[in-house]
Amino acid sequence: MTQAAKRIEHGLYEYRGYSIENMKKRADATYTFWNIAKIPAGGDVYDAYEAHDSTNTKAEAKDFIDRVYYKGCS
Repeated sequence: MTQAAKRIEHGLYEYRGYSIENMKKRADATYTFWNIAKIPAGGDVYDAYEAHDSTNTKAEAKDFIDRVYYKGCS
C-alpha cells in the first residue's frame, strides 16, 4: 500500500513528517520544483521552512522521502 500525501492547501502537502511544497505555485518561482522540508517536533507543516532537498515532481519528492528517510518502508 502506498502512502498518500495529505493536501494542506494549493501546492502544499504533508507526507510522513515532511512538507512538500510546489515553489512555482507558492513562491512564484520561474519553473516548477518541489521543496522537501522536515516538520519540526511539535510543529505543523507551516513550521517546516528549512528545505534541504528538492525534486522536479511531487511523486519524486514522495519517492525521495521513502528512499532516504524511510529506506523503502513504504
